Amino acid sequence: WNMGDWKQFIDFKQFRLPYRITMISVFLLTVTVDLTVAVQVGLILAFVTFVYRISSLSRIETAPIADFPFLEGQEDKVAAYRIYGALFFGAVQLLEKIEQRLPQCAVVLDFKNVIYIDATGMDSLMEFMHHCQTRGVTVYICGLNHQTHDIALRSGLYDKMSAEFFCHDLATGLQKVRNAFLKPY
Repeated sequence: WNMGDWKQFIDFKQFRLPYRITMISVFLLTVTVDLTVAVQVGLILAFVTFVYRISSLSRIETAPIADFPFLEGQEDKVAAYRIYGALFFGAVQLLEKIEQRLPQCAVVLDFKNVIYIDATGMDSLMEFMHHCQTRGVTVYICGLNHQTHDIALRSGLYDKMSAEFFCHDLATGLQKVRNAFLKPY
């Protein structure tokens, strides 16, 4: 009777629903079917929950005009975005959102807050850049950290873009865009 540790089920209410479903499913499958089946199902459910959670943490925000006043009224020519989280197969729709509202001249992508890019995310970025190139829109990449820089290097991103389109930070990238595409004050 004590093998079930029934008192622990009361503590489940403090956890999120996906975690509770995973734990109860594993418990029920262990009792009714087999431990190996329960472990397999538990791993799959944990994986799905992980992908969902990480992709929900990934987001894109437009760079605030308050920080870069020269962008005011230039939304049709230039767009600047900050990307947060991980750019992986569960979050490639982020770049698709940008693709739907491309400006005429340039897009600046700030990767400073991107913690991880996988092969699918890099393929999505390459596809996005190709789409921009066919529409005549210049892409500037800013703020690559060690991991994102490494995958960009291995994927050949640096071979496809001139070094002038890579910037240390968003402010530098926007200054380059300002000099290239926007009329000075």
